[in-house]
Amino acid sequence: MDDTMSSYSFSHQFYQHWTCAPEPIRAAITQELKDITTLLQNDTPFESFVFNTHDLDTHIDELYENHEAEQAIAKAITDKKAEEQATAEKQQREEQQKVKAAEDARLKESARLKEAADTAQKEQQKTEQIAAEKKNIADKTTAMNASDSESLSIDNTVEKNQNVEKSAATQSNADNHFVTSSENKTISEHANVAHDKHINDDHSIKAVNDKASAAIKLALKDAKLSTTYQEMIRELEMQIDDYLSEQMMLMSENLKSWLRAEVTQNLSEDEAGTDKESKPS
Repeated sequence: MDDTMSSYSFSHQFYQHWTCAPEPIRAAITQELKDITTLLQNDTPFESFVFNTHDLDTHIDELYENHEAEQAIAKAITDKKAEEQATAEKQQREEQQKVKAAEDARLKESARLKEAADTAQKEQQKTEQIAAEKKNIADKTTAMNASDSESLSIDNTVEKNQNVEKSAATQSNADNHFVTSSENKTISEHANVAHDKHINDDHSIKAVNDKASAAIKLALKDAKLSTTYQEMIRELEMQIDDYLSEQMMLMSENLKSWLRAEVTQNLSEDEAGTDKESKPS
């Protein structure tokens, strides 16, 4: 019997099934083998021997049922944990998506508000620029009107001086009417020459001023210059107006002085000639 059991070898399939069997089942089978080994001993009474497991097949079936029940419970627990984990992960993803959506909405709203603020600022700057341009145009119009009024005042002053000089020349001729005929003739000729020359000079100067003023106004009207150049031209015009006013006043005084000097010189020469003719030879 011993020789037969020692020569027995297990197949590969048996070993695979044995290692895959649950531990309680392997323990029950091992215990059954131990009982059989004990029974085969010579000193073991056969009549009184009792196996530890009364019905091995039934006992193994019960162990398998218990094992499958435990496996089902473990699987249920594992599935529940996996489901809970999946639910938690899903909720976490949903929360993250909500947070991301809220952040995207906040950034979009911030960009919209910034764009609206930039648009409002640009509109305000445009409005201020238009107002500044209107004020600049109004100031220039006022300055041009003032310049035109000043030019008109200068022209009136020149014309008034001419009228005064004409009146003065006429009065001078009337006062000298009582002089002798030769003196009257000489004085009248010189006075008329000086007076005509003075009038011609005044008319020429006035014509030049009128042409220059008209040319400057036309140039300013037609030219499209920048604000800096227009201001510079306006400043030069004012300086020219001041200069011409001074020159006209100076010219008027010079012409008056020249007229008095010429009349006085001619009268002195005529008186000297008369005295020589009246002296006896």
